[in-house]
Amino acid sequence: MKFRAVMIDAGPMREFTNIATTISKLSKECVLRLSTDQLYFLVCDDVGPSAPVLWCEIPQALFFSEYQIVGLDDEHHDIYLAIVSANLSKSLITLKTAKSLKIKLTKKQCPCLTLEIEMPSSTSQETRQVTHDIPVVVVPRKLWDDFQEPRIPQPDISIELPPLKQLRTTIDRMRTMSSEVVLRASAEGRFTLQIKTDMAKVSTRFKDLRVEAFEGPIDHSDSETESQINEDLSRICYCRVDAKKLSMFLSADHISHQRTVCSIVNKKLVVLCLYTQENVKLQCFIMGIQY
Repeated sequence: MKFRAVMIDAGPMREFTNIATTISKLSKECVLRLSTDQLYFLVCDDVGPSAPVLWCEIPQALFFSEYQIVGLDDEHHDIYLAIVSANLSKSLITLKTAKSLKIKLTKKQCPCLTLEIEMPSSTSQETRQVTHDIPVVVVPRKLWDDFQEPRIPQPDISIELPPLKQLRTTIDRMRTMSSEVVLRASAEGRFTLQIKTDMAKVSTRFKDLRVEAFEGPIDHSDSETESQINEDLSRICYCRVDAKKLSMFLSADHISHQRTVCSIVNKKLVVLCLYTQENVKLQCFIMGIQY
């Protein structure tokens, strides 16, 4: 197996760093999947083998000026590497001011992802090179099926979210009162965050949002807020999720993005998908909490 890639543009280098930083906040470990046309960052649940809870696709042609890969064999062109997320994130800190980045798969005392970062000198016209050897574990072929893109049911509703920074501020405040939050989206473009405790019920509503798809009607037997009395509850989908997991995804607000879409499978699943101008797609899958 061989891999070598070069990045020279400041914008993609900055975005690549932000993506790695976001993933390090979401999980201690991740899997980097290298293919001929894409790079994937995958994060699985900590409890046993399961489908990824985070799936990030990066088109190599828009990020790298050079890209060469030789896979496992003629039939299997991909390479799967398990890596400590923080090691990658910390190694890329200087990339925001770098002139270039070269990534190679090397064999040192163990397999490594070697980063060669060319930095400008503050005292002369010459450059200096900073090298990081990040230990990786090559994932064997028999485990590749554990790292495929999750197959999800058809969402009942998909709605474009308001600014992530605004959502994150709201969720972080709600987390101080409850570990769970209900996400509610309506076919009329309303999106509501709600928590309920023994002492209080708190809701924050956003309206006039773009609804990308609605597959209702959804039957509701409960009226969650007084303000919904006059609404058609059959056109609202909701799901109760872990507030911490939602907050962790919203930490991706520092990644420059065009839009973020929330898809809800009523009561069962929330899929959050962030899209960037460079065609990066970052998906997070949060299972619903049911009682």
